[in-house]
Amino acid sequence: MKCDSCQILLVLIAVLLVSLIIAYQFVEPPPPDEIRIAIGREGGGYHTFALEYQKLLKAEEFKLDIQQTAGSIEVLQQLKSGKVSVGLVQGGTGKEVPSEGLQSLGSLFYEPIWVFYRKALSVEYLFDLHGKRIAVGEEGSGTRPIAVQLLQDNQVMADNSNFVGLSSNEAAQQLVSGEIDAAFFVMSPKSNIILELLENQEIELFSFKRHIAYSSRYSFLTDVKIGEGIIDLKKNIPEEDKTLLVTTASLVARHDLHDDIVYLLLNTVIKVHKAGGMLEKEGQFPSTQFVEFPMNKNATHYLVYGRSWLQSIFPLWLASALVRLKIMLIPLIAILLPLLNVLKGTLPLYRWSIRFKIFRWYANLREIDNEIYGSADLETIKAKIQRLKNLQKELFQQVSVPLSYMGEFYGLRMHIQLVLERLEKRQALKEKHEEQQALKEKYEAKAVTLKKSHYDLQF
Repeated sequence: MKCDSCQILLVLIAVLLVSLIIAYQFVEPPPPDEIRIAIGREGGGYHTFALEYQKLLKAEEFKLDIQQTAGSIEVLQQLKSGKVSVGLVQGGTGKEVPSEGLQSLGSLFYEPIWVFYRKALSVEYLFDLHGKRIAVGEEGSGTRPIAVQLLQDNQVMADNSNFVGLSSNEAAQQLVSGEIDAAFFVMSPKSNIILELLENQEIELFSFKRHIAYSSRYSFLTDVKIGEGIIDLKKNIPEEDKTLLVTTASLVARHDLHDDIVYLLLNTVIKVHKAGGMLEKEGQFPSTQFVEFPMNKNATHYLVYGRSWLQSIFPLWLASALVRLKIMLIPLIAILLPLLNVLKGTLPLYRWSIRFKIFRWYANLREIDNEIYGSADLETIKAKIQRLKNLQKELFQQVSVPLSYMGEFYGLRMHIQLVLERLEKRQALKEKHEEQQALKEKYEAKAVTLKKSHYDLQF
């Protein structure tokens, strides 16, 4: 028996190993432990957020390398070439680079389009900048395509005006010095460049009166109100209400980004952006709205429905590992169940549990059998018969034992039937004895009655 058990165990182990090797071929490989993210220039809003992501991911033992670029156009180019896996991209730049192979993981925050001009100029509409020297952002930046598009909508073009490609710092410096007349910026209201320009008494912030026309024309644009004093109450910056157009910054990824990395990044950006900011409401971002690239399906599900059941119970890395390994469960279960049914009959603990049940039934049977020839009355015998019949019913309907124990099981049933038959014979003898006793008493009573009648006749 022990030798048979060993053989079965060896077969089980061999089958399990082969099954694991085959199933593992279909398991998605584990994610890398580091990726690269492309952003804009150092010191900008994108760089600030990327540093926050990097710090949070480091706590998860994941490395995020930050790659600086001239702006969103270059970020998209690096994504297409595979030099980076994800990038922070400004809305309105998606048409500059083919979108094949790129997906959005969600929009993250608003980015105002700031248009500053020299206060000495009279600028009420963008077409008033006709013929002026205008900083429209450097080549490769996200500012340039939006600035050029908005100006062209107002018939302000490179052939009738002077478009200058400058970095944000250079544009701010030349605007203050008077070398240019106006400048476009797309950046956070917390940026030092924006704050310095708002405080400058010679520079004026442009307010978009026709914001509805722009936002209805471009799906990636909406508008926000900058109330008087919202930037600085003490200095009353700005001095009056302003209406700005805003685009959104999105997290864009290559289509082959590992699913686990998608969840890890989303978990991180939610921590950073969920609280909102000066322009965003709490819980407004990250969002599936205001994106220019197709949404990653896993990102959409995560942002709309939240964490999965596994992700809400286990750490993200463990939940992801369980999801990857789920494909191995089907073949393992299909192989293990029949093998376990064969094997469990040879396991000591299982053998003990089956024998314990059989011994318990035999203990009840022995107790009844010992009392068969005692002084039990007919009612007690009937009760014991009913008890045995209930035990038979339990064995027939509720008890299942492995094939290797069917000999003992059928032996128990035969012994129960044997004791039952003996009890039934005992019952029959008791009933016959009681019937004879009843007849005897009846005849004796009749004899007494006849004797009494004969005595009465004599007198």
